[in-house]
Amino acid sequence: MTGGRREFLQTVAAVGVLGPPLAAQGRGQGRGGAPASAGTPEFARPANLKPGGQLDSRFPVSFAEPVTQGLRLVMEYFTALNQRDVAGIARTLHFPFALYEEIEPVVVQTAADFVAAPPPTLNATGKGKSKLLKGSYDLLESVNVHLYGPVGSAISLSFTRYTPDGHRHLLCDGIYSVTNNDGRWAIQMASTIVHEVDFIGVEYPDAEQADIRGSQNYLSQFGYGNEAVLNDPRSSRGSYEPPLPPGTKTASVNFGYGPRERSRDARNNNPMIGWKTKGVKSRLVVTTRSEETLNRAIETNLAEFIDLAGGAVGDYAYTRDRPVRPVVIHATRDKAHTIGGYFRYTADGTLISETRGVGIRIYKNGHWGTAGSLGQVTHHDRSNSKA
Repeated sequence: MTGGRREFLQTVAAVGVLGPPLAAQGRGQGRGGAPASAGTPEFARPANLKPGGQLDSRFPVSFAEPVTQGLRLVMEYFTALNQRDVAGIARTLHFPFALYEEIEPVVVQTAADFVAAPPPTLNATGKGKSKLLKGSYDLLESVNVHLYGPVGSAISLSFTRYTPDGHRHLLCDGIYSVTNNDGRWAIQMASTIVHEVDFIGVEYPDAEQADIRGSQNYLSQFGYGNEAVLNDPRSSRGSYEPPLPPGTKTASVNFGYGPRERSRDARNNNPMIGWKTKGVKSRLVVTTRSEETLNRAIETNLAEFIDLAGGAVGDYAYTRDRPVRPVVIHATRDKAHTIGGYFRYTADGTLISETRGVGIRIYKNGHWGTAGSLGQVTHHDRSNSKA
């Protein structure tokens, strides 16, 4: 899945929702119906953010603290794991916390629960189910920043695990959503992919192609003006991906400020109003797919979207997926971590803006499907570059 691109194609009608509803985050290019934000902004408006422009990645409020805190926390998490310190791992997390060890998330409600019974890949307690080879040790390989905004960041980390006698045992690729909840920075959700030593370096092109095609299908509907398709959950809003089967549990991190709301507030010259941390207790949304999601009502309000999407650049005409390949950050046979998003254009091909998201895809019942988002932001808004 391209995180934020569809921000969960099949989501909602949840059984057990933790945190704010997904509709607050928006879905892909956004859905209609939400009112304009009101109140006093929590974050100061950058002096050079222009009228009609959205906050984007050129401004320090988007990256200075979020990236610094994200890197710090992911390194503290790895350090605690490296030392097999379960309590130390717990100190880096928000609760409830979700971890995709396999294709569905393990959700832990409290720090006490985590320390008493950690997920198997983190269980160094010596009791209960564990996937940690006794006596093994870990060597850090890489850390990368993929997404950042005022309230969060998405960071990947990879390490190699060795057997006690010094032989390479496996490679672990992880991606982590770090968020500011009510003034505290911590990891809200993570997903890890373990490659046994025999599978290190194996590629999964079907995951890449499924993500690209699903994104292209969905985004093209905006340029085609196919509002009926965008309102149709059975077409997965035009991506035409089969829904994940009922009973599938999914988890996502919600930055709380969707693309439609960002565009609307920029139009109203109040672009900082939706970035909030105060009073936010959790950004985790956990749902269980059901048959009802195939019959839910969707209102795209395409006319409003078209009116807002051009910002101060010009009249919006169409959207394309980001022309950056590969879109898959890590993959295995049944799960992939992806980075995606979209470019908006005027009719003559002039770039309006770039949006980015990070997400999770899983392979279940014979196809790849959207399974989670780690956040989404407006990475570049050319409304801030206009004279």
